[in-house]
Amino acid sequence: MTAYELIYGGYTVGYFPTEAEAVRRAGYLPKGRYTVREWAKDGDFSTFDPSTNKLYYFTNK
Repeated sequence: MTAYELIYGGYTVGYFPTEAEAVRRAGYLPKGRYTVREWAKDGDFSTFDPSTNKLYYFTNK
């Protein structure tokens, strides 16, 4: 299972089941620069590895 973390100003806004849902939710939040980070489930833990998981920034206008 994969989860997508939405980050704004260094704080986690929430975790979403799809990348599109995380970006869509940012549309309801203040304008600014956001980060989406993909987390993968590894057994009982969620892991983030920048060499294999997505990480990108976008500006909500």
